[in-house]
Amino acid sequence: MLTLQRWIASLAPANPKIIHLRDGELVLYKRPNNAVFQCRFKLADGKWHRASTHKLSLEHAISVACDLYDEARYRQRLGLAHTAQSFAHIAQTTINEMRNAVDVGRGKVIFKDYIKCIEMYFIPYFGDMKLEELNATDVLEFEAWRNRQLRRAPSG
Repeated sequence: MLTLQRWIASLAPANPKIIHLRDGELVLYKRPNNAVFQCRFKLADGKWHRASTHKLSLEHAISVACDLYDEARYRQRLGLAHTAQSFAHIAQTTINEMRNAVDVGRGKVIFKDYIKCIEMYFIPYFGDMKLEELNATDVLEFEAWRNRQLRRAPSG
């Protein structure tokens, strides 16, 4: 009997490869060769979104995954992106759209100047800040910084 108890104690617990939560709308899993849990979840738009929990423990990963899912659903109800994007990410997307518009002949000549200003001033200053978190004070501080960069107030 004692050897049976030792043998049972020596067995490793079975960890499922995929864990379904929230009626299957949230899935927790591990990628091969990665000890950190990942999650994917389906939002009202019908698309699956992926994120890392950054957690090694199943219990902590479940908690983080549920929080990520809840926050994404809440943001979607408010009409926001499921994750907050950095200013630089949105600015780069805008630059790419303007360049594509110019390339296909439906862009405006002024787009080149807009792109130059975004790359020279907006991205270096706002960079990793979240666009939805910017406020009037941030804009005023940017204007002061930009004027120092230009060594004058911009015209017009």
